[in-house]
Amino acid sequence: MTQEYMSVPSNAYDRSYFLEHMDGAAAFAQSHGRSLSPRLAVPFELAQIRPGLRVLDLGCGRGEIVLQCASHGADVYGLDYSLAALEIAGRLRIETTATMGRLSLERGSALRLPFADETFDLVFMLDIVEHLYPSELHSAFGEARRVLRHKGKLIVHTMPNANYYRWGYPMYRLAMALLGQTLPRDPRERWYRGETHVNVQSPRTLRVTLQAAGFPSARVWLKPLSTDQRLSWLTGLPIVDTILCNDILAVAIKT
Repeated sequence: MTQEYMSVPSNAYDRSYFLEHMDGAAAFAQSHGRSLSPRLAVPFELAQIRPGLRVLDLGCGRGEIVLQCASHGADVYGLDYSLAALEIAGRLRIETTATMGRLSLERGSALRLPFADETFDLVFMLDIVEHLYPSELHSAFGEARRVLRHKGKLIVHTMPNANYYRWGYPMYRLAMALLGQTLPRDPRERWYRGETHVNVQSPRTLRVTLQAAGFPSARVWLKPLSTDQRLSWLTGLPIVDTILCNDILAVAIKT
């Protein structure tokens, strides 16, 4: 029997989401996808892409990561279930002639990957975790592990940090109220399609979920990736970062 999941509808992720509201939209427009925002650049650096590496980007979005991987000689597959994402990424591929490796795009679900066991050296899951309900996330991590080769690497970025939502945002909201600005009680209401953040993680919950999916030694940490330099120094302070830093990174190795 096929397992049924509660899922965010794919049409929630429209062209406006990717081209106007998603992090890095301005840089994407200016560079035609050839530069990476900090949210993508740091995971890309962690990946250490080299020629011949087989890479899967789950939730590839606009396609910046798959383009960069291919330009470094990797054989890379981008998978997304949003038609708008694949149209944007497909146009980016057509307009780019500098790719060295193979670049393939496919529509599909992270819960049932259309790839054989032990196909990839590296899997990216960047800003997809928070959009998957808990049962979906467990399955997606399990599928990522299945298609990874022995010693293969899973790289995750997710935001926001649940600790920020619980403690940091109320403090920020109070401070702004004192300055005369009213913010919504639910921080998700501040953002376009904020309701799609259905599974906000903390470093602890992300580590536990990765361990449950078969990654017992996953490394999980906070790193301020805000483009606002006025805030990055504050969110990088020990202890303070626990409630103010919104970016969570993880690296897990298949053993």
